[in-house]
Amino acid sequence: MRLKLLIPFFLFNVLNSQENKNLNYKEDQIYFNFNFDFQLKGIKDYQQNGFSRSFNIGLLKDISFNKKGNKGIALGLGYGYSRLVNNLDVGNDLNFIVEGESALRNRLSYHTIQFPIELRLRTSTKETFAFWRVYLGYRFNFNFLAKYKPFFGRKTKLENYISEFSHCLSLSLGFNTWNIRFETGLSPIIKVSSNSKNSNESFYVSSVGLVFYLL
Repeated sequence: MRLKLLIPFFLFNVLNSQENKNLNYKEDQIYFNFNFDFQLKGIKDYQQNGFSRSFNIGLLKDISFNKKGNKGIALGLGYGYSRLVNNLDVGNDLNFIVEGESALRNRLSYHTIQFPIELRLRTSTKETFAFWRVYLGYRFNFNFLAKYKPFFGRKTKLENYISEFSHCLSLSLGFNTWNIRFETGLSPIIKVSSNSKNSNESFYVSSVGLVFYLL
């Protein structure tokens, strides 16, 4: 576990120490975003019975493609927390089950170490900080410390119920401080067992929210 965390820290420091005399403009940033999370794929009898949400915070190292600095790529390291509110309950085979048409607000939460990459198009310059941006991103996630809190009952830790690794695509666009962010999962976070058919459904997390970039 320590080795997994040390490798990205080492790579981040190497990138941060590099200098390119020809590409002077950089947009190194701290990012913060708050999202509303939801499940796109239809799962029989599944209900989202509350405000599922997540937030992410981290650092991005900008690498410009040209001297103007309006095209580039960014590599980063971040942390995320997600909390899903729905009618899913813990099953007996490391999967979740759907509680029929139950309106119970069961809560599933987990933490994430994130490794984002963004392809960046923007209208910024060295002198102008209010600009349009379109950032297309990919993020690899290491998920850990999952907990489950049923509507009735105590919070419990979960092991092996949450996918240890996941990845997603994102799109951030906006002007100046305010930016909208869309994200869709490329891999399932959990498995849901159907009560009617003994089959498993993949549960993907998508989100929409606001992202703030701080220079």
